[in-house]
Amino acid sequence: MFGPTTGCLPRFTVTPDTARAGETVTFATTDECDVDVPDGGWRIEVRHGGEDVPEDTAFADAARSDDAFDGSWSVSVPLPADLEPGAAWVSIANWDYSTCPDDASCAGPSQTFTVAR
Repeated sequence: MFGPTTGCLPRFTVTPDTARAGETVTFATTDECDVDVPDGGWRIEVRHGGEDVPEDTAFADAARSDDAFDGSWSVSVPLPADLEPGAAWVSIANWDYSTCPDDASCAGPSQTFTVAR
């Protein structure tokens, strides 16, 4: 998957890589990527379990950011208190996938982490 205007996709980190429900993690990238920030900013969501988990398990709008990917982008993401232990991931919910062919699987801006008991 490529960004809306230039064909880049930043690589993200989540720190710490293990956290408890109710704590805060940092979703960040040191990559520069010249993509347009959408109106209302980037919407950050948290999901439990992985990419095959149904859409209704997402904690949408866990955080927002109006910042561009300038090499120092980061956002604090509070984890929902009822987030189940196990594998989870943070992603940008409103990333532009319009350039991804309908029959393709395109990468998106996300990173996994673990929710501890």
